[in-house]
Amino acid sequence: MKKPFAVSVDRYEGITKQAVNLLAGTLNAKLGNDVLPILRCESAPAALEKSYTPIYIGRTDTHPILKKYAELGLISVPDKAEGYAVYVGKASGGEESDIILIAGRDESGVLYGCADFCTRYLAYLGYPCIFETAFFDRILEKPLYPYSVSEYPRIPTRAIWTWGHKIYDYRGFFENMARLRLNEIVIWNDRCPINAEDIVSYAHSLGIKVVWGFAWGWDQSSKLERTVAESDDAMLARIKAQVLKTFEEEYAGNGDGIYFQSFTEIHKASVNGNSVAERVTKLVNETAGALLSRYPELHIQFGLHATSVRTQTEIIARTDPRIYIVWEDCGAFPYAYLADRTEGFDETLDFTKKLLTLRGGDERFGAVLKGLVCLDWGAFVHFHHPYVMGEHPRAFVTRRTEQKRELWKTVTSGWMRNAEYARKTVAAVAEGAKAPILELLVEDGCFEEKIPFPVALMTDFLWNPEQDTAAEMERVAKYPCVEL
Repeated sequence: MKKPFAVSVDRYEGITKQAVNLLAGTLNAKLGNDVLPILRCESAPAALEKSYTPIYIGRTDTHPILKKYAELGLISVPDKAEGYAVYVGKASGGEESDIILIAGRDESGVLYGCADFCTRYLAYLGYPCIFETAFFDRILEKPLYPYSVSEYPRIPTRAIWTWGHKIYDYRGFFENMARLRLNEIVIWNDRCPINAEDIVSYAHSLGIKVVWGFAWGWDQSSKLERTVAESDDAMLARIKAQVLKTFEEEYAGNGDGIYFQSFTEIHKASVNGNSVAERVTKLVNETAGALLSRYPELHIQFGLHATSVRTQTEIIARTDPRIYIVWEDCGAFPYAYLADRTEGFDETLDFTKKLLTLRGGDERFGAVLKGLVCLDWGAFVHFHHPYVMGEHPRAFVTRRTEQKRELWKTVTSGWMRNAEYARKTVAAVAEGAKAPILELLVEDGCFEEKIPFPVALMTDFLWNPEQDTAAEMERVAKYPCVEL
């Protein structure tokens, strides 16, 4: 009979605590009524491998067993932020014992190593007995197949962009982000959630930064042309004053930065002689300058729609270099809302490559990539008061998920044909940008309940776009946590 599993961990706090919780929860579900022992490495018996199939979790500089196996060459953790290594196989020296090693370069690397084991490794355990009815229920009683990976992210900031009021369970939402090795979320609101402190705290426990989004003169598209038409120095001053007031009253000291959109979401370069690019650059530089003079370490993202400034990027290039420009609507998929809108992709890709160095080699480039799910704008209303975010009952989330299932099927069908366009875009950004931010638009898709195939596939591209698209699609389709 196979030896029972036991975990030896170097610490149980912070992000590592969440890593152990993820692995323990996954394995406990696979082990049925059994309970997975969790032991501190300093108190774990020296002969752990004689009685158990051990799972060693931690960092090679703080876990002595992982350090030993690293020195023996069984694992090699990349010397990159968030890097990790996973090894499943025999212990060194020819012993018959199976061991599992999960080592991270840092705490986030430890979490992502556990996510890799739970998501990617367990996806392959169906072979060769996939047709045995009870196989998946007793899968860990079978011999473990060899596995060895050494990974680090090619896109340093891998994010989701969403409206806060469409996150129904923020804990489940963030946990699914961690399973996909995502590390930032941009949450747009009319007003800051009243439970923002709790939201940020839980996100941080999973290695996820929270960037709060709010308007700098943005409104629904029907009002944007009027805003530009009436734009003058007095109007820009009023917007600036409101932004400073909103930030200091609602967001200062809470979270990891701010994201804003202004009045660029129109299809004209000018209105009544007012250049959109000129006016928005003036507003952004003056307002951001005032914020940065008071909060010099503030991380600011400028959400910019290319539709109105595409022919005037030389003006946008005057934007304060301390600000990330996060581009939207640059053309074909993966900027388009539907994955079948690929006409003009080559032109879109060339435009993206131009933006990667718009302000020089240290360009702070970002983009919102789409083709997933978005709001039902026909039923949209603004929320003008603080609210409690992400505390909906589980029954509501489950029911809402069923309502969204057909929508996700439609979205997925487009990705089956056109995922290669998304991979090529991410690969170009990874190659040409210094420290890019890529954000996936996932609005009202019940991501907290189910991880849809297109989101999982895209997040794997964010981690490493230099892979065969068809092979990666096959891999992601097998992930236990992913729904097709």
